[in-house]
Amino acid sequence: MISFPLRQIRHSFSTIKPPVLTLETICSKLLKAEYAVRGTIPMKAAQIAEEIRIGQGSKHPFGNLTELNIGNPQIFGQPPFSFIREVLASCFNPKMIDKMPFHQDVKSRSKFYHSNVTALIGAYSESVGYRFVRENVSKFIKQRDGGNDVPVSNIILTDGASNGINMILSTILSNEKDGVMIPIPQYPLYTALIALRNGQEVPYYLNEDLGWQICPNDLNNSLKEARSKGVNVKALVLINPGNPTGQIFDEDALKTLIKFCYENRMVILADEVYQENIYKEGKKFVSMKKVLTEMPQPYNRLELFSFHSTSKGFLGECGIRGGYMEMTNIDSDVLAQIVKLKSINLCSNTTGQITTDLMVNPPKKEECSQETVEKYENERAEILSSFKKRAQIVTDKLNKMKNIKCAEVEGAMYAFPKLFFTEKIITEAAKRKMNPDLFYTYEGF
Repeated sequence: MISFPLRQIRHSFSTIKPPVLTLETICSKLLKAEYAVRGTIPMKAAQIAEEIRIGQGSKHPFGNLTELNIGNPQIFGQPPFSFIREVLASCFNPKMIDKMPFHQDVKSRSKFYHSNVTALIGAYSESVGYRFVRENVSKFIKQRDGGNDVPVSNIILTDGASNGINMILSTILSNEKDGVMIPIPQYPLYTALIALRNGQEVPYYLNEDLGWQICPNDLNNSLKEARSKGVNVKALVLINPGNPTGQIFDEDALKTLIKFCYENRMVILADEVYQENIYKEGKKFVSMKKVLTEMPQPYNRLELFSFHSTSKGFLGECGIRGGYMEMTNIDSDVLAQIVKLKSINLCSNTTGQITTDLMVNPPKKEECSQETVEKYENERAEILSSFKKRAQIVTDKLNKMKNIKCAEVEGAMYAFPKLFFTEKIITEAAKRKMNPDLFYTYEGF
């Protein structure tokens, strides 16, 4: 029998200590970051959806919820492309490729992927992504923009565009005085990431009366105000086509931004994930890269980061998380540091890399049958036609509603209406210490 001193026994029943992680001890930058797409209203909606699911939905005047806070096409029934999903299915079952009931074009593409990856697609790739995919991205960019070949070393494959944007903001923002100009209205990703990096957001306001276009005076005023506060503005974000405003910038607008950024020593982050979503007649997408490279010296030397994603456009493969980032005019030493940063996370997911290749390298007549090409093109046309039709319907319906106005949706995947609140709503919202739009939405619940 072993005995223990009474003092030791008492010590083993010491008071339970409070948790190490509390709102007072976790990173203050995380508390500062807000991400409206997944913020207060969506969290409330998730609570209501759960109440409906477990049979407590009778307290609400509806039986289901429609999530309109984020571009997520497949949740609304958008079908994935047959060719893409069949190739991916074959990639996950290499021993079954010849036994699957798929077209020979699908089997040929799957075999091509298996012959070009290091092992199976479940294995790590190079940190920057499979080289053959980056080569196809390079060809895609050249075909889209014309001009010279795009160096493969300037391309990194990413887990969606957000991953690449996060990497570049991590590279740019070195202290709390560094700032980034962001369009307002904007995709909340930027304010959240800038806050997490302890940087300063510098808003430049898009003109709603002009269809959410850029006004040079607003650019200059925003920059001047930020610098007067000691902010070192190092970059400007462009979202084209606009999210959430749905506008398309023409070449003149892009040239204005290039000159503004060059003269004020800022780099550009071009978020171009909706480049295929164009609805208004007479409008077309022109990439920032194309305009930049066609500018005269010295403007064509401006530093540029461009982003694309399999989540948006017409693919809608949001959950697969594929995309790429192109770096233009970036110092070779800085580029090496960005590659090092990417290497810390090993590589982007390889399923997303293959899907990115399928996005930039769809079935073509040179390598596939007419049947496969036509099927892919028909599916693409049907999806884009549906987007265009819905954009027109949403714009029209919103503008027929009382106290709501909405600019025409020219592209992308969103409408951004303006609501006119009564003094009664504004007063009541102030009493509850809520913004009028948040109060209005909560009352809707």
